[in-house]
Amino acid sequence: MNALAAFLIFVWIARQLPEPQYANYIAAFALLEIGLVLSGFGMEWVTAVFVPQAKLKATGKILGKFVWQCLMVQACTLLIGACLLFMLAPTLNDWFRLENATGALRIYAVVMFVEGVGRVFRDQLLSCLLLQAAAQVSQMTRNIAMLVFAFWVFQNEGWRTAEGLAIAELSASGGSLIVAAIFLYRHLVACRDDPAGEPDWCLPRWREMLRAGRNAWISNLANLSWGGQMVILLVTRIIGTEATAPLGFSRNLAEQVRKFMPMDFLLGIIRTLLIARFSEEGDLQKMGTRIGLAFKANLLFLLPLLVVVIVRGEEICGLLSGGRYETAHWPLVGWLTVLLVWAHHRLTDLLAHALGRSGLTSRASILLSVTPLLLFLVAEAQHWALLFVVLVIAEVAYSYMVLVRLKTAQWRYRLHWISLAKFGLAALLAAGAVAATKVAAGGGVMAMLIATGLAFAVMWTGVWVFRAWTHEEEMLLPERIRRSPLKRREK
Repeated sequence: MNALAAFLIFVWIARQLPEPQYANYIAAFALLEIGLVLSGFGMEWVTAVFVPQAKLKATGKILGKFVWQCLMVQACTLLIGACLLFMLAPTLNDWFRLENATGALRIYAVVMFVEGVGRVFRDQLLSCLLLQAAAQVSQMTRNIAMLVFAFWVFQNEGWRTAEGLAIAELSASGGSLIVAAIFLYRHLVACRDDPAGEPDWCLPRWREMLRAGRNAWISNLANLSWGGQMVILLVTRIIGTEATAPLGFSRNLAEQVRKFMPMDFLLGIIRTLLIARFSEEGDLQKMGTRIGLAFKANLLFLLPLLVVVIVRGEEICGLLSGGRYETAHWPLVGWLTVLLVWAHHRLTDLLAHALGRSGLTSRASILLSVTPLLLFLVAEAQHWALLFVVLVIAEVAYSYMVLVRLKTAQWRYRLHWISLAKFGLAALLAAGAVAATKVAAGGGVMAMLIATGLAFAVMWTGVWVFRAWTHEEEMLLPERIRRSPLKRREK
């Protein structure tokens, strides 16, 4: 339901906002996302690593105290960042050559604080405590409220602006924050008297925890310099808002895909379970195998969508935008291709932080600080294909540099290239099937749904037939999957 609601919001905004206002919205939201990263100081990794450990090993009282401390630290930094964005709004409006976006930027500064604190509750604390259902209820509250407020605001022609949309965002984020806070408070009260799992265990000093957060923050800053938000703002500055709207539309559509990829949608559960398992077992080999398995789960979701977009992307973009942004076809292919390697970037960070080697992420990011210069040169020349090539190479180089330095004398993380080749072959078969039925299926929403369903069916069948898993990965799959017809056939 969350995926459907988020998708409807995306389509409604793209169809209702005039193109100049849509460009203002894209730029304002990019600045909001940048502000969230700058104000986060890497605290998401502090909570990801230490909250699950506190849940398993500390008393309920210590856990509650630590959770509220994490919240207060981030709320303070977010408030400072939001105030800076509010004060700099006129300067940013002029610098990025936006069309009277100062008011929208100032409202989005307030949204930045409210939404940022809401994400701390939803994406960090509730998820790290394995309260995923509560996090999803909070997210659903935001999505439904956003749909209602956006629909109501856009009924008035004069409110079809980035400012009107910002007010809707603020209302929705506020409701979601309240719901998440209630769920978290009730859980911490309920477990306040829980005994310690390991009475001798204690939390590391804040100095040590913040060191891990600092490394993550430095890495985030460097990654931000070649992230999608920076690309949007770079294009806005160099070319103008006429290029921002279609490029921003394609990125926003790719963001809808990213949010519901297994690596992002289930990040709280996956990250918490992987770290908790490794903390209990201390088995590097199993940890590496689980990382590879998680990456392949993302490929199962992403590759069929990429196939459909390559074959029928122009129709999809035109259909979703009401005919406004058909030219966003190939930029959308580019953003989805970046997501393929970004999924492993996310898992690389998880592995480095779980092993206590977070410094490697910041070093690799700093070494890649030349990437923004390359993006500037490519954007100025308007070579869009090359722009995405630069982004893909940067993401691949990042994972490679971190993983190479994580190896020990007894262990090294390895991608199973034969398995990945089988995934690629299955994707090619899916592309052939979608292309072959393109004329017969026709156009419209139903045709797109049929093409997407066909791509998933052929892709997943191909992966099953080609047996695109290693033996170690199969042994970690749930037992009901290992008892599938494939496993019986092996016997």
